[in-house]
Amino acid sequence: MKKLKIFKIGIAAALSLLILYGCGEKFLETVPQNAITDASFWKSDKDFEAGVNAAYFALQWDAASFPWYALANMPTGDLKPNENNDHFNLEALNFQSTNGEIRSGWASNYLIVTRANLVISRLEKAATGEVSAEMKQRLGGEAKFLRGFAYFNLARMFGGVPLITIEQSASSPTDVAKAPVEQVWQQVAKDLTEAAAALPVKYDNANLGRATKGAALGYLAYTQMYLKDWAKAAKASEDLVALGTYNLVPDYKKSFSVNNENNEESVFEVQYRDSQLGWGPSRNGHYMPQQLAPRGIGEEYAPYGGWGNQIPTEQIVKAFEPGDKRRQAQILVEGDSAYFGFKMEKKWTTTGFAYTKWWQGPDKNDHSKINLKQLRFSEVLLNYAEILNESGRTGDAYTHINRVRARAGLAAKTAGTKAKCMDDIMQERRVETLCEYNQWYQLTRTGLAAAFLKKEYNRDLKPNQSVFPIPQSELDINKALVQNPGY
Repeated sequence: MKKLKIFKIGIAAALSLLILYGCGEKFLETVPQNAITDASFWKSDKDFEAGVNAAYFALQWDAASFPWYALANMPTGDLKPNENNDHFNLEALNFQSTNGEIRSGWASNYLIVTRANLVISRLEKAATGEVSAEMKQRLGGEAKFLRGFAYFNLARMFGGVPLITIEQSASSPTDVAKAPVEQVWQQVAKDLTEAAAALPVKYDNANLGRATKGAALGYLAYTQMYLKDWAKAAKASEDLVALGTYNLVPDYKKSFSVNNENNEESVFEVQYRDSQLGWGPSRNGHYMPQQLAPRGIGEEYAPYGGWGNQIPTEQIVKAFEPGDKRRQAQILVEGDSAYFGFKMEKKWTTTGFAYTKWWQGPDKNDHSKINLKQLRFSEVLLNYAEILNESGRTGDAYTHINRVRARAGLAAKTAGTKAKCMDDIMQERRVETLCEYNQWYQLTRTGLAAAFLKKEYNRDLKPNQSVFPIPQSELDINKALVQNPGY
């Protein structure tokens, strides 16, 4: 399936976008940089689309390609790092304001906010004829989705943060205080509501990967869960299901396949492409496959021969019920069938196990083109199950839990108490969304993180650690910022 490709087109540094990207299968012509100014840009549909594409571009290398992934997984304990002090500290629950992944989590999301704000502002100022009505609606919806998505990430990572919703310039104040976290969530809900009203249900093949109405509704429901507005969360979930465009891919493994991207189960995923640009950040690709493949197994099995930097623990392997097809679809253990010709033995990793979700065999590309999924329909169903459970409809919640279990080859669970239902939902989340982007935040949002970590890994989570510390680099330049309590 074709997907959105994001390529460089060259824009003057005077534009605060820094770098703009366009869509298509081929590189666009580079425009001479001295021919573009802020005044001469923003004059056509293509200009505004390039502005939105720059915000999408900020999702790639310094965001989804690893910092967001590290923050969402390593504190859970289910993903064991094999190198990198920042990762060891996240696993040990030693959250430091100087941690590079925490710093990147902040910076990458604010880059999205900055670029989305610029597009929203310029669309509002656009004169008649500078952008078509159809594109103004769609691009405005995309920009609001991206801003809402970025603040969604920031709020769950850090709690209250500076809430900036206007275009920034050289004269804008640099000292901006944190807004209360509920105010941030309300802004997220506003952006996503407006995005859902503006965005299409589907795109043509040339634009696959852009934010859709379903993506906005999925994150809107998630946002209302943080606000504990279960009625609004249910409405957003039901509106998403009613679109009729989402379903579970019958084979769990194939829902992640590089040959089946932007499929019917994908609600929102970050787009990547083939890269042969040598060592270092290509920004259009990533290193996730080699991070997961066992170290030194050889290039005939994995890119760069495998680095083995993220490894499954015994606890997560044991978390899968007997017969759960998702275990072999995500984790290699000794005795499994050969994986792209590689036969797993305990000697290959420190725990004797290996993750495969983003490692899909050998690859001639030095940077992976595999899209990284941020939200899938299966997680929407589990979120909806929690919403129904909180709304007093526990029996209905099990319909959606069991739909996810059926795909995994597991028997349906009998409806239990509200507390039992929540336990069942968290169990399904753990094995269904392993090595994705939301598990740590599901634990912290529900207040279950401390009990989970104590039970599974005998680690103690402090009460203040439901959010990360504000990066020290931000405190140094923004004198109005105050560090989160306990850090």
